[in-house]
Amino acid sequence: MAVAGLKARMAAFLKLPEEKLKDDVLLTDLVTESFILVEMVIELQDDLGIQLMQDDLKPVRTVGDLVRVIDSKGSSR
Repeated sequence: MAVAGLKARMAAFLKLPEEKLKDDVLLTDLVTESFILVEMVIELQDDLGIQLMQDDLKPVRTVGDLVRVIDSKGSSR
């Protein structure tokens, strides 16, 4: 999936303008509760037909990190 499309889905889920989802923005700066991030990742997995393991997500801190992990999983299926 294209990065712009992925960021658009993330922005829609988080109810934020897409412009706020810069690659270097910490995910924890976008939401107040980490459970929201978990729900977003689950929804993205379902929508994209991919499966992310806990180890895949351990290094994820920023929007760019998450986009790269999802993109790598999407291109490896």
